[in-house]
Amino acid sequence: MKEGFFRRLLDNANDLIWAIDMEGKFIYINKNISEWGYKKEELIGKPLLSILNQQNIGKRDKRSTEFGINSTHEMEILDKYGKPHTVVVNSSPFPDDNGNIIGMMGIIQDVTRVQRLEERLKNEERLASLGLLATGIAHEIRNPLSSVKMNLHILRERLKPAGDNLEHFKIAQDEVVNLERVVSELLDYAKPAKLKLDYYDLHKIIDKAVAVVATSCEQEDITIEKKYADTAPLLLIDKGKIHQALLNIILNAAQASPRKSAVIIETKTILSPSQKFLIMVADSGKGITQEDLKFVFDPFFTTRKMGTGLGLPTVRNIMKMHDGDISIDSAPGRGTVVKIELPLV
Repeated sequence: MKEGFFRRLLDNANDLIWAIDMEGKFIYINKNISEWGYKKEELIGKPLLSILNQQNIGKRDKRSTEFGINSTHEMEILDKYGKPHTVVVNSSPFPDDNGNIIGMMGIIQDVTRVQRLEERLKNEERLASLGLLATGIAHEIRNPLSSVKMNLHILRERLKPAGDNLEHFKIAQDEVVNLERVVSELLDYAKPAKLKLDYYDLHKIIDKAVAVVATSCEQEDITIEKKYADTAPLLLIDKGKIHQALLNIILNAAQASPRKSAVIIETKTILSPSQKFLIMVADSGKGITQEDLKFVFDPFFTTRKMGTGLGLPTVRNIMKMHDGDISIDSAPGRGTVVKIELPLV
């Protein structure tokens, strides 16, 4: 009875508990290993090192299985699907009834989520600092820019330029308008306006955003396919802000897609583990490298010649204001999927 009690105790622990023999092979592992896709039975008799990420394994990881010492190490373990997990391994000698060491035992804690949260918090702090700096710069630019715009208009009216001179005036005025747009986007990113909340049907807002980009898509022979959920719940949102976010994402997808391809917009209602409405926009473009993915939400980061790099950071701000989220799944050669999630309640 006592043995069964302790076995149930170990099996139902929140952390992954393990024991290996003197050859480094598993002699016990609790059922939490199933969270990584493995079955207990298939690992018994196999070495602990077999589930470590061999590409990142080093002397420190190997020392975690040295016998006769207590140790705590951080390392990477691969689940059955090849996905790496950053873990903290606490290990200690495993003695028999006579005190002779017959192996090692310990606890493995998955700290992947904690590390991602820490990275996200650091990134948020960095972006907040950039936002404050950007706001100051935008305000400093706005007044002289308005003066330049007004004086160009006055000079054009007084001088009545023609030919090349008129063309130069038009170029200067157009560029001032572009600069004003950048400053406005910068201020929208740095200091978002308060939300005007009401209940709206997301499908109708998506349809309006699609209608805006329809003409440019037709010119490039790009079709927009809608795979909507049967019903769209009414969500408490700022209609204008969500329209702005969706328009940005759909326009990005259309611009990234080659001629005679498709942009797919799919919606789903998800009830578990949290209640949310999911919108996915998939393009047929070249995809984004893993290196560039790290910076897509940074202000002013863009791979386009005419881009300001403020679109996605602004969308992310809008999602945060709605207690929602945005994520991007992409790789070179397989296009990009942008997912935005909004809470149902």
